[in-house]
Amino acid sequence: MPARCKIIDAQPLPKIMAPMKMKLFLRLGLLLGMLASFACAASQGNVFPLSRGYQSADDMFARLNRIMEKNRALVRLNVIGFSGSENLPIYCLDIGRPHAPKNVLLIGQHHGNEVLGVEVVLDWAQYLATKNRSDKKIDAILDNWRFWIVPTLNPEGHRVTSAGLSPNQRKNTRDTNENGRLDLAEDGVDLNRNYPVFWDQFPVYAPSHQNYKGSEPASEREILAITLLAHKHKFDHAIFYHSSPAGTLNEKVFLPALDAENPRQQELYEQLKDFAGQYAAAVPKDFERGSYELSPKPGTRMGTARNYFFHIHDTQAFLVEIGGISPEGISVVHPGKRQRDRVVKKHIKALRQVFYANINQPEQRF
Repeated sequence: MPARCKIIDAQPLPKIMAPMKMKLFLRLGLLLGMLASFACAASQGNVFPLSRGYQSADDMFARLNRIMEKNRALVRLNVIGFSGSENLPIYCLDIGRPHAPKNVLLIGQHHGNEVLGVEVVLDWAQYLATKNRSDKKIDAILDNWRFWIVPTLNPEGHRVTSAGLSPNQRKNTRDTNENGRLDLAEDGVDLNRNYPVFWDQFPVYAPSHQNYKGSEPASEREILAITLLAHKHKFDHAIFYHSSPAGTLNEKVFLPALDAENPRQQELYEQLKDFAGQYAAAVPKDFERGSYELSPKPGTRMGTARNYFFHIHDTQAFLVEIGGISPEGISVVHPGKRQRDRVVKKHIKALRQVFYANINQPEQRF
């Protein structure tokens, strides 16, 4: 029996079968390679329903409570309001020391299907709560900054997305077509068009449109909740996290609109531009070389969070679009767990780097 023949049931493999078996193995190897490449491509794309590792709406309170329990001397959990249709609580973690001179607002989500920001701010909250003594930079940050962290301003949209009901629920769930039931394709108000600033300068779209701005400025209870918080506390900085499912705004940082003829506002804008530019430079892109890009122009006049906080409260406010474009041209805004973890880790590192670098910057009171 030739030594190269494999024994099957104690019988030598006929010589004529050997090349046939080799071809079979080659085809099988090719098939497995193709499957592996498909799996790799899938790992770089979007996953829906959301994969494990994402925060569910049902477990939100438990997660926030666990963060608070890790450090009750540093962390306080508040409810700042309730959503308009489903009466869901809008949570806010207050993390910091009483003597910290500056306040920061982080909102992880305005749009229900843009979930990566929720993950970033929750992991940042946990990092602050657990590393405040072991990490000297975090200890120094907390001596200077007090963080107000709202995981989602849109708990209704987040509920729809995290429950796997729809990957496209941008708006809240207000019954805008007034038929007495929830129509995911039509209902809702775009919360990031509903702020009471420049509201009338944004186009009037039908209630079924994804950018429907509501019937009037601050018509939504969610916006009333956050504007009330803004009136209670002077926020020096504010960061609002978004993602671009359409793939047009990915991995960019956007500034508010600017009144260029206002010298005081121009000065504040330049300070904001520097701070936001530091953040953009600190976050590497997901699939390409280089870092996030700071938009070179001021934003558009419409009822957005960054316009409201900058123009009404003199807050250095900017928007971060999380999620890159894969080699296949996919806008990856709710990836699998492994990619989710990589993305979040980069933003945690950037937050730590930028806030530590700006500890000695003087407070701005305009």
